[in-house]
Amino acid sequence: MRRLTRFELGLVGTLTMTVATFPLVVFGVLAADLIAEFDADRWQIGILVTAAAITGGLLSPAFGRITDHWGGVRASGAALGIGLFTFSGIALAPTYLLLVAAALFSGIPQGWGNPASNALIIENVDAGRRGVITGIKQSGVQVGTFLGGALLPLFAGLWGWRPAVLVFLVIPLVGLGSLWGRSSANPSPPPSNRAERPPVPVAVKWIAAYGAVTGLATSAAFTFLPLFVQEAQGWSVGAAGWLLAGIGLVGVASRIAWGPIAERRLGHGRVLWILSIESTIAALVLAWAASSPVSPWLLIFAALLFGIGAVAWNSVGMLAVMDLSPEGGVGRGTGVVLLGFLLGFGLGAPLMGLSVDALGTYSPGWLVVAVLFASGSIMARRVRAASTLAVP
Repeated sequence: MRRLTRFELGLVGTLTMTVATFPLVVFGVLAADLIAEFDADRWQIGILVTAAAITGGLLSPAFGRITDHWGGVRASGAALGIGLFTFSGIALAPTYLLLVAAALFSGIPQGWGNPASNALIIENVDAGRRGVITGIKQSGVQVGTFLGGALLPLFAGLWGWRPAVLVFLVIPLVGLGSLWGRSSANPSPPPSNRAERPPVPVAVKWIAAYGAVTGLATSAAFTFLPLFVQEAQGWSVGAAGWLLAGIGLVGVASRIAWGPIAERRLGHGRVLWILSIESTIAALVLAWAASSPVSPWLLIFAALLFGIGAVAWNSVGMLAVMDLSPEGGVGRGTGVVLLGFLLGFGLGAPLMGLSVDALGTYSPGWLVVAVLFASGSIMARRVRAASTLAVP
């Protein structure tokens, strides 16, 4: 048994994060197909996101504790293996209720991916050198967004939406193959009682709060952005998919870039504040576009701001958890942050769908998204202030 090389670490971390969140890309990019297939309303598409996010959020603290005990390799292998089955379940679901069940099950790798991949980094990379590799593995979310946005509409047009999803089984399969024969570096033994568990730092709790409001806004934005540009601006399904793919592509670069900037230059809190402001501007642009036709370039500008801003927060947040959590507590800290983020993420999409169904316009929803992102800038300042109180 041998440990991961740096290349293998980046590959497995990226694929683990891709598997963790790819079902959400499916629900967004293929929303029109799912509505037609299951005779569903918009809010029911949002419920799919809720099912995955709530499951992942509620279970993520437990997954964090398991990861602290198991180590990153075993935990990542479990997340990838379960992801293999969730992809199949989504593609083969014959009814809407079974699609919801598959979405619920997809919450397991979604709640486990970050603790597992964070543990991989802790086990293999020294503090102060984790910014780039954290950004690389977090970019797995955007790799999935790019590939899904670019290829799902193409494959669905050729073969139908179900085979299009099945093609992406290759992602968890490659991840599992990369882990074959590897082992974790001395995973931590579980504490003998609750009193011995290291406390979650105050700064990490503020990151969880930041994640909750950001998750609420991001869920609404990314689930309905493709449908919004189709319905409000007359874009084709393929063009809407490419818009989402563009966010994913920019998001890959931004997640890799913001990690070292936060680690070596500006600090976690300052960078989180910048990301909130950028995302607020993007949401305000979409609110304007909801009330009147606008240039496609303006929508592309808003999408790029999302890619630079909202998309990158998780990279900075996970890096902060690793830097601020005590030894043996990164899994628990990650679980707490994911609990906040995924609970918020689970509510955003159905609330946005209900708003559009009830009011017949996207404008109020985009304005609320802007307010939520703006509130994140306040919490980012709290993260910065509380960082000095974190347990070393």
